Amino acid sequence: MSDNPIKYHEDSNTYITRKNNYFEENISINGNLMVGAGSNFWKDLYVKGVLKLGKGTFVKGNIKADEAIIGSRSEINGSIEVAGNLKILDSVKVNGSAIAGKEMLIRPGCEIGFATARKTMELVGKVSIKEIESGTKVIVRSE
Repeated sequence: MSDNPIKYHEDSNTYITRKNNYFEENISINGNLMVGAGSNFWKDLYVKGVLKLGKGTFVKGNIKADEAIIGSRSEINGSIEVAGNLKILDSVKVNGSAIAGKEMLIRPGCEIGFATARKTMELVGKVSIKEIESGTKVIVRSE
């Protein structure tokens, strides 16, 4: 077994990281990225494709992707910006802003500094968002 923390699946153009890995430099991926649970990114994360962030992942910098799913109990110190849809699962903390070019789903227990979505933002259960951009269509529903 090799020590390379990132594997590549050519058929789906997907890069896969093992769980509990840490990355000290900026990461830039031209393709999809699946991040193992409990990983740590000490700087920014750029993905030209779909990002699936494993649960309990910590990102000190910013995230930029075409689309993203942020796993539960993850923490992002910076901001998240996606061109398409953004799903933020249970108990995620985003200290900066969450920006979606299309639709955004935010699950219960999330804390976000600022949020906006071009089409709709769906809030499920109890979430804490300090500021939502005016003009954003918001749908609120219980669990």
